[in-house]
Amino acid sequence: MKKASLAMLTVTLSFLVSLSAIAACAPQVQTLMTQAPYSTMNAILTSAKITTLITKLSAVKDSATYNTLLTEATATAGLIANGRVVITLPDGTVVIDTAKGAANTFANFDAKKINENHNTRISILDAQLYDCGVGLETKTSTTTDVKEVYLAKRLGKYLDSAGTVRLSHK
Repeated sequence: MKKASLAMLTVTLSFLVSLSAIAACAPQVQTLMTQAPYSTMNAILTSAKITTLITKLSAVKDSATYNTLLTEATATAGLIANGRVVITLPDGTVVIDTAKGAANTFANFDAKKINENHNTRISILDAQLYDCGVGLETKTSTTTDVKEVYLAKRLGKYLDSAGTVRLSHK
């Protein structure tokens, strides 16, 4: 009987935590994502684009596979005026930052030298933390020193993702 009660309590708490995470994310985020400038960025980061990025990020093991991901990230950034793409691992390690130019190499990624860890960036943290997998933010970039608008999406399932993609523009 105690096992059944414990199991029921665990299921109930998991359900409530899940609802809480959705409630904390969905109303504000869903509203903002229908408004400019987030709506434009959201239209670029489609499910198909996310799937492509997951596939290419998961394949990174050397310079050639890294460059394939870099080409995709650069093309994605180019879809919006003054666009920038940052791709991170789930722990915040920066894989690619299109604002860093020549620093985007497999060797620099492997040595964690492309950019500082982004695990505390609000949009990236929210995308990883909340069930909905989306994070929004507007702030002055420490890289470009210009006000940027950010939309981050988790690359994969909640608590089991390949990382995060963050699209921004000035």
